[in-house]
Amino acid sequence: MNVPSRLVRPVVLLSLLAASGCVGHTHVVGLGATGTGSVTERQYYLLFGLVPINEVDSQRAAADLTSYTVETGFGLVDLLLSPVLLPLTVTSRSVVVRT
Repeated sequence: MNVPSRLVRPVVLLSLLAASGCVGHTHVVGLGATGTGSVTERQYYLLFGLVPINEVDSQRAAADLTSYTVETGFGLVDLLLSPVLLPLTVTSRSVVVRT
């Protein structure tokens, strides 16, 4: 199958955009989130994830609760920040604490 060269770039970009939302991890503490509240913070890394720049404390975000859910992942805001941060070898990820 011979794909026209003008279609390769948009197909690759759309594939990368669709795949970027697939990176995520969920931690359930206690019974998990029981309410509708959530706190979102951003974690930054130097050298493409090797050295953490800041610390996100999920227990502080849950405010003394014993049941909550922590979701970490690469979201839309992280995707939009990438062109700005990548020349500095910095990456980011979103940390959402649902209570």
